[in-house]
Amino acid sequence: MNHIPLSNIKAILLDLDDTLYAYKPCHQAGYEACKVLASEKYNISKSDFEAAWKAGREKIHHDLNGQGASHSRLLYGQKASEVLFGKSNPQFALDMEETYWSVFLETMEFKPGVEAFLQEAKDKGIKMCIVTDLTAQIQMKKWLKLDLGRYIDFLVSSEEAGIEKPGNYMFELTMEKLGVKPEECIMIGDSEEKDIKGAEAIGIKAYKV
Repeated sequence: MNHIPLSNIKAILLDLDDTLYAYKPCHQAGYEACKVLASEKYNISKSDFEAAWKAGREKIHHDLNGQGASHSRLLYGQKASEVLFGKSNPQFALDMEETYWSVFLETMEFKPGVEAFLQEAKDKGIKMCIVTDLTAQIQMKKWLKLDLGRYIDFLVSSEEAGIEKPGNYMFELTMEKLGVKPEECIMIGDSEEKDIKGAEAIGIKAYKV
């Protein structure tokens, strides 16, 4: 992020997942832990678990497209349980969600250079807000894991906004919280479609990382 200029701006909009930390190793660690739990507690083979989880995830993505809940591991687990057991198994769904996210959070750490950038922006008096898809609770837990309160002023999740990026309201709500206009802030994120094009569509200069 050290290539991003911080002059003449009042605020920074920041994506969270795969921008401030690497998502893939965290996801893989959480997912593997779920497979182990499914095998040890429920006697479900890894291949059966993988097939059921995939089916559940795809069903939720289809039914809840564009909503924060489309990423809910609890709902993935519920749908997976219905595939595996022929009926809903809330305990299974709750076990999978808790296991996935607890291991995910244990694995999280800042990408190199991110903390230095955040500190520089803070030192310059620049306000910052996380603008993130997914449900509010887990994004708040990620905030706490990374201790983002040291640097960041606000959080906007797609669950709170009722729409995901690149929807305009995600960015509009963020600017409302920060008290800035599009020309007074920048957006930083990893997704060309969601972060960059979404921000630029309403006049915010954006940087891809």
